[in-house]
Parts: sequence; C-alpha cells; structure tokens
Amino acid sequence: MSQQTKTRLLTAGVLLTVFGTGLLLGFTADTALNATPAAALVSTEASESAEAEAEAEEPRTPMYEQVGPDSSQSVVIDSIVEEHRARIDALNREFQEHYDPQFRAIVEETRAAIRTVFTPEQAERYQKLTDERDRQRAAEQASGGDDA
Repeated sequence: MSQQTKTRLLTAGVLLTVFGTGLLLGFTADTALNATPAAALVSTEASESAEAEAEAEEPRTPMYEQVGPDSSQSVVIDSIVEEHRARIDALNREFQEHYDPQFRAIVEETRAAIRTVFTPEQAERYQKLTDERDRQRAAEQASGGDDA
C-alpha cells in the first residue's frame, strides 16, 4: 500500500472520528439547548431560585432510602453502594486520564473557531465568558460538586 493511500485512509479515519464525535456532542447538547419563552423564564425564576436554595441546603435522599429498608437491608444496600461507588470512581479516573485531554482539545478548538467569527470586541467578551465558566467548573470539581 502506497504512502499516499495510507495518508488518505488515515485522513478519512480522522475525519470520520471527528464527525462521529461531533454528532454525539451535538445530540448531547441538543437536549440542553431547548428555547424557553422569556415570559416563562421570568414567571418561574423566583420559584426555581427558592427550590435551588432548598436543594443546596438539604442533601438528596437516595431513592432506596425512600422505600424504607429495615436495618439489615440498609447494611446490605450500603455495601452494594460502596462497592459500585469504587467502580464508578475508578472509571471516572480512567476517563479523566485517557479521554478528558482529547475532550478538552475539542472544546478549545471549537472555542477558537467561534472566536474567529466574532469581532475583536466580541471575541474578547466571549473569551472572558469562557474563562469564567472554566473557573466555575474548576471550583465545582475542587469542592466535590461534580460526582457524576
């Protein structure tokens, strides 16, 4: 197989991978991008902020606790949760080590491409907004607020 053919196949593979990743991210983002009429946002803003404050003050009760297990069931459930939490933590560490750098690179490439569309003033504002969002996310992760 010639070098030119190998290069074309590799390029096609990279393009398909990027396209597939874009599709997955697009489908994921699509659920978060549903437009809400401004009137609906204004009317629910106060109630949502009150609910958010209440949720922040009170930790959520796990669903299995809401069923009302007895003490022996609770012991078994706690051991199951602990075992699975360890597996989830290991998987999360693996993701962070292997895939997060690639994910962050795609995010940065996307942001750079978006900045090219803006005027210099808009690009500066966009950069400030993305920097602030990155700081907020880092603070949430540092405080343990991101336990997916």
